[in-house]
Amino acid sequence: MPPNDNANLILYEHRNKKLPLAILIHHNFFFSLIYAVLVGVSSFKKWRDFNSTDSLNSSLLLPVYWTWIVVEASRLYSGQKGVLLETVPELTAFFLLSFFPSSFIVLYMGFLQESILVWDRWMNVIMMAALFMEGGLTLRLLHSMSTSKRDSYS
Repeated sequence: MPPNDNANLILYEHRNKKLPLAILIHHNFFFSLIYAVLVGVSSFKKWRDFNSTDSLNSSLLLPVYWTWIVVEASRLYSGQKGVLLETVPELTAFFLLSFFPSSFIVLYMGFLQESILVWDRWMNVIMMAALFMEGGLTLRLLHSMSTSKRDSYS
């Protein structure tokens, strides 16, 4: 049950906006581990075993995968740190890393490769949905943080 006075109500609403993002980042960490193993193994097998007609596609596959690994680790770290410490720079970095490199990499890995396995597409659809949900929840939390700071100054 929410508290009665105004200051506690604002704090209660702010924490309610923080919790879904923290839960989603936590679960996305474990999904990203599964994704990294499965997509990494299939990317290496595609690079090694499949005969690619496009040399650009075969030369992009592993560097794009390793770029995703580095970006995803820094994205999840900044998101978790931003949610726990409620810091705007880390949450902004999490938001930007969620959309600009990560969404394009997931789009390439799931739909733009020359040889796509059946589960590649589904894993990437789930990852893309998680990215967009995290982006929306991050914007909601950043808006809540800015309005609570603005209200505390008035």
